[in-house]
This record gives sequence, structure tokens and C-alpha cells, in this order.
Amino acid sequence: MLYLSRSLATAGLALSAASLAAASPSVPASQRAEQVALRSPVTVDGLWCGAGLLRDFTLEIAQQYQRLEGRLVRRGKVREITGRVDGAVVRTDPQRDHTMELLAQGDELRIIGATGVLALAKGQFFTRAAGATCTH
Repeated sequence: MLYLSRSLATAGLALSAASLAAASPSVPASQRAEQVALRSPVTVDGLWCGAGLLRDFTLEIAQQYQRLEGRLVRRGKVREITGRVDGAVVRTDPQRDHTMELLAQGDELRIIGATGVLALAKGQFFTRAAGATCTH
């Protein structure tokens, strides 16, 4: 009886593995698990300070798992933003004709794509504030 139960359990595991492989035959199961883990959002909550050409900007982000709300501020002028975090990539929702896509790497948020006037800032970055304010 014990032998039969083990055989059924082994067969069940084999069928489960086969169905997972069939769901995505070109991607090994270990890589599928890694892809899911990579999409877990990084934490970008907090104050970010513009560097280089963005030194007059601050980016304040309030994050709830994948959703975010924030404020892009330059010399007192505030632009409200909303968006999503997908893994290490932050994508802002379109506001007027502006969007931004940023890549989070450690204490840096680099603009990897943008539209409107923000397109000129591609390649520029923000650094995580060390305190409650940005010092330039």
C-alpha cells in the first residue's frame, strides 16, 4: 500500500512538471521562477535628488507595492505623477504628453526612456536622499 502511494505521488509530481513545461516549453522551470522573482517591485519609496543636469530636481515617491504616486519638483514647480513599478523598472502614467521610464539600481534611478520635454533627460539620474532634504 505504501509503495502504491509513493508511485501515485511520483506520478502526480511528474504530471505537474510536465504541465509546467508545456505551459512555457522554451523556458526552463528554473528561469520561469527567476522571471517571476525579477518582476517583484524594488522599493523606490522616498526622496530622490537629481544629479548632473537634473540637480535642480527632486522626486518624491510614495509606493504601495507596484503602484506609486509622486511629485517631480523643480524650483517650486510641481508635477504630480502616478505609475507602476515592475521589477526594477519604474513607469510613469502619461500626464499630458509626458511619460518617464526609470531603472532602479541600488541608490540610483536612471531615466532610460521618456516622452515630451522629459525625453531630453534620457540617461540622467536621481540618487536616493541621505536625509530629509536634497543638498546640491
